[in-house]
Amino acid sequence: MNTIPISHPMRFMPSDQAILEKLFSFDGLLTRRQLKELFFAKAHQKTMDRRLSMLHHNHYLAIPSLSDRRNYAIPEPIVWLGWRGILQIATKSGSEIVWPTKVNENQLRKLEKVLREQNVHWQRTPRWSQLRHDIAVNDIRLAVEQASYYYPQLELDTWMPERAFARNMDTITVHGRKKGIRPDGFFTLLNHSHRIQGQAAKARFLLEYDNSTHPTTRFGRDKALPGYHYLKSEVYRERFGYNSGRWLVVCKNATRLAHLKQKTELVLGKQATVFYFTTLDQVTAKQVFQAPIWQQAGKNNLVALIPSF
Repeated sequence: MNTIPISHPMRFMPSDQAILEKLFSFDGLLTRRQLKELFFAKAHQKTMDRRLSMLHHNHYLAIPSLSDRRNYAIPEPIVWLGWRGILQIATKSGSEIVWPTKVNENQLRKLEKVLREQNVHWQRTPRWSQLRHDIAVNDIRLAVEQASYYYPQLELDTWMPERAFARNMDTITVHGRKKGIRPDGFFTLLNHSHRIQGQAAKARFLLEYDNSTHPTTRFGRDKALPGYHYLKSEVYRERFGYNSGRWLVVCKNATRLAHLKQKTELVLGKQATVFYFTTLDQVTAKQVFQAPIWQQAGKNNLVALIPSF
């Protein structure tokens, strides 16, 4: 039961619930730009700002503090779930959780623990060191989700965020070394045109966003080699039911892309063709599947992920 009064009286709307649920599905964080695109595309900027401010003052949402802005590189305005927001999500899903009678660090830590015990994972603060990475992954996911606007034959079936792998990580052994697999996302795409024609209708993709923070020499050993063997592994089949899939590697720039593609080809040889590379600026809802923006490892020409229909 909510025993803490609303500090700024407000009427909680279904649209507010939708914002909280979208935040939760995106590993708990979105930028104001992304929220504008999702929920306030036709509204004035001030309309969105007023609503988000009201949700923030009542602890449904959280925003960077003055200390956060001083201590961390924050590339653009962000929001994440506040304590009342995550409780709204948890109670809506049927979890029985006693609401705190007061708000302090000790109470919030207890709340986080209780939520985790009920399999509700709350990211209390952003991963500051990976903020640019997480924002980029969200942009890629939004492009994938919105692709059906341009191509109704395509439908996003499922999206598994990074946190799902972090909580329950698959481990494989490659050349005597154990390696945990933690992609930035996994999603399946339905092609209704193929289904009508009696062809294979579901495609599986694993996402890796490269933020240019690691030496390219490690990509082949730490990403490409285990990534390929993961697709062929029993643990992958147990988790997803098949051993089919493609790795999508999105890079910050073309130079980085060329280096990673080369390292992948050197390590995997002819088996490298399960890896596809592009740059972040090319990943838009209109282009991500149907435009020839991808460089397939082992080949030189640009290709589209889904052939035209």
